Amino acid sequence: MPAAGLLELGAHAAQTQAVVPGRDWEAARDYVSQHAKPEDLVAFAPRWADPIGREHFGPAIATIEREARPDESRFPRAFEVSIRGAHVPALRTWRPSAEQHFGGVAVTTLENPAPLPIIDDLVSAVRPDRMRVSAGDRECPFVHMPTQSGGLGFGPAIPGDRFGCPGGAFVGVSVVADLDYVPHRCIYAPPSGGTVRLRFLGVRFGRALSGHHALYVEAEHLKGAPITVTFSVGGSTLGTVVHRDGEGWKQFEFDTGPLSGRQEDLTADITSSGERRLYCFEAATR
Repeated sequence: MPAAGLLELGAHAAQTQAVVPGRDWEAARDYVSQHAKPEDLVAFAPRWADPIGREHFGPAIATIEREARPDESRFPRAFEVSIRGAHVPALRTWRPSAEQHFGGVAVTTLENPAPLPIIDDLVSAVRPDRMRVSAGDRECPFVHMPTQSGGLGFGPAIPGDRFGCPGGAFVGVSVVADLDYVPHRCIYAPPSGGTVRLRFLGVRFGRALSGHHALYVEAEHLKGAPITVTFSVGGSTLGTVVHRDGEGWKQFEFDTGPLSGRQEDLTADITSSGERRLYCFEAATR
């Protein structure tokens, strides 16, 4: 018993001494605030330290666009804020250009070797002047309602500003947790056993339309009906992608070379025959 007590006391001392002081996080925050541009990524490592980083850096730096990003490809540069020698796995091929230490916090500036800039982000187009939504043959008006959220199993928060459809379907911007519980900002559009049509107005096209899609993490384990999404322009199909339970945050891409430099309406038809299809997707032209 005395030996066990001494061992526990030693472990306690090691754990408390390993805690990074708040002043170190705050010094790192001030440095990043001075040097990071709006288009830069700010990411925390290890992953379990992300809530600590958000607490100290605040929403002005740890923005939802950075924290719930679709992936890292759109960012030309990243500020990796890390403790205990950890690194963000997705940034391992990026080139370090600077490194600063603030006590127990290291800030490494990394350059993206092949950034893929965005032309038009469809998630940002979910508003009444850029989008039309219909379910079946009925239009879905844009409404301002209270945000709805719940406990385990509720799914992503239902945004207050959304397109509300007859029968309970809706379309709005939310954040989905994927199979690894990583958050992603996306267009929350559960098809509710039918088809929901999204028409994005005046989309600027480049060489490709690329994106990701997923179900809320718990719905990914239901073995329910797949979800089919067909993208089209002017009645011509660009491509179709299917999401099946268990595939997680799945990437897709379609060639839009013939549309490059043009501005056209883009339609996305989301279809499923199942229930609790808590579906969310993001897409952008490049």
